[in-house]
Amino acid sequence: MATYSVISKAQLDKIRDKVAPVSADSAAEERKRLKQQSDERSQQWPNTLTAQRARKEKTRQERQAAEEAERVELDRQEAELRAEQRRVQIERANKILFDETDRVKAFHSKMLLSDVMQENEQLQEIKRQIEVLKRAQEQAFVEQQRQALEAEEMRRKEEDKAARARQLAAESKAANAALQSIRLKEVERAKEQELAIDAYTKKKAELADERARREREKRDAKEAEKQRLADSMQANIQDVLSREDARVARDVAAAEAKRLAEAEAKLRKAAELAAAIDTSRQAQLRAKAASKAAERADEADFHTAWSARTKALKAEDDEEKLKRMAVGRQLAAFQLRQAALKARRMANARVAELQEAAQMALSVQEEEDIFLRYAAECIDEYRRLGKPTVPMELHLRKKTTIETMR
Repeated sequence: MATYSVISKAQLDKIRDKVAPVSADSAAEERKRLKQQSDERSQQWPNTLTAQRARKEKTRQERQAAEEAERVELDRQEAELRAEQRRVQIERANKILFDETDRVKAFHSKMLLSDVMQENEQLQEIKRQIEVLKRAQEQAFVEQQRQALEAEEMRRKEEDKAARARQLAAESKAANAALQSIRLKEVERAKEQELAIDAYTKKKAELADERARREREKRDAKEAEKQRLADSMQANIQDVLSREDARVARDVAAAEAKRLAEAEAKLRKAAELAAAIDTSRQAQLRAKAASKAAERADEADFHTAWSARTKALKAEDDEEKLKRMAVGRQLAAFQLRQAALKARRMANARVAELQEAAQMALSVQEEEDIFLRYAAECIDEYRRLGKPTVPMELHLRKKTTIETMR
């Protein structure tokens, strides 16, 4: 008896496909399908050359992707760092430009005036305390307290000096970055200025030598003139003494001759002798009076000449002083011009460098607001420290009044 099996339609179709004649297209498709299955299976095998090449390529791509991501991150960080550095430089340049404006300089001068006023008040208070201590206590205790106050004043001055030094150091440190390029130019300018200073020093030394030579000549001339006057006075005195000696000698000779005559004329009358003696005495008195008058006249002439010469010498000294003062003023003016030229060059170079660094400028209103905020903060800080704020407030009030009038 025959046996039958029941199969599905899919199994029947598969059997038919196997027994049916295979066409060329069907064979190609079958080969393609089998190759695809083989490739899919081989891709799951880890030890094939293709798999190894694929793993290496994947690893290389992942490494390149990681390196690219790292480079992108580094570029982003560097860009942020450069942007931050640029922002800081611009802010620093704007701060320096802000400090260089006339209004800020004027306000800073008022701040300095407030500091000076406070220091003066403190000094006055210290002086008053010292006076009170001097009147109220004994000398030893007063001296001790005065020394303590002076030490406190010196300590406070040293602290203020140290604070100003720290502030200057901080400002210098903040400005070093912006002024780095200026220093290179300053070296060349310093060399030029050193040459100018050397030339000026040499010229000044030459002028000093010339002035010293002239002073020596004038001093020698004055000494010679004084010596000449002294010699002239001595000669006049000697002449007067010689004339007096000659006159006395003549008088003595006349008296001696007269005495001899009287001796020879003893027998003359007493009246004639008395008359002769009286006449001789009167002549001597007149001669002495004339001699004294001549001496007084000579002394008066000498005093007149000496006074005139003294006035002339004083006039020459005054003229020399005026000339020296004129030369000193000329030298001072030259020094001031040199200093102003140097300051103007430095300021121009500094402003040029800062203007190159700062790429954006504040508007007039923004600058005004910043200045007013800055001034208000400074006034509040000075008021908190107990310092006088009247100069700064008057300066701001005056500025506001001028702007309102405009």
